[in-house]
Amino acid sequence: MMKRIAVLFVLLLSVVATGCASASAPTRATDAALVQRTPIARAVVVNCEFKTQTRPSTFVLTCADANDALIHLHWLSWGSGAAFATGIEQINNCTPYCAAGKFVSYPVLVNLWRPEPLPGHPGTSYFTRATRVYTNNRPPLYFCNGTHTCYPQTATFDLWS
Repeated sequence: MMKRIAVLFVLLLSVVATGCASASAPTRATDAALVQRTPIARAVVVNCEFKTQTRPSTFVLTCADANDALIHLHWLSWGSGAAFATGIEQINNCTPYCAAGKFVSYPVLVNLWRPEPLPGHPGTSYFTRATRVYTNNRPPLYFCNGTHTCYPQTATFDLWS
């Protein structure tokens, strides 16, 4: 089981590295802007109440109804550029409707990435993207490619700010 998690983590890192590698090459103007930025001393994630968190054990993904949350998060690393955890994603299946639905658990690897400076907090950045890698059963993604339901191995989305 540990070997499988390690392999999936390497896969996750390669996905993130590939996404980062596709960025355009810096120009002299962007080089100058980078030099003038304040060094990032710490990174946080912003929760539904717009409060900053570091290494949260639980993180709600759908703020309006809390029908999708990451729980039992165990952070393997937390740095200024990315954070990696193992955990469980609990999603309400909303069957027959959300108030009567039941929560289904999916084991996941979580990667928080693409930090940006946190407005009003010099030296602090917040993660703006999250990628989940499902290590066992997978939740349905509705309207996958605009037409049908699919069960992807990974899912990436923007975090709110």
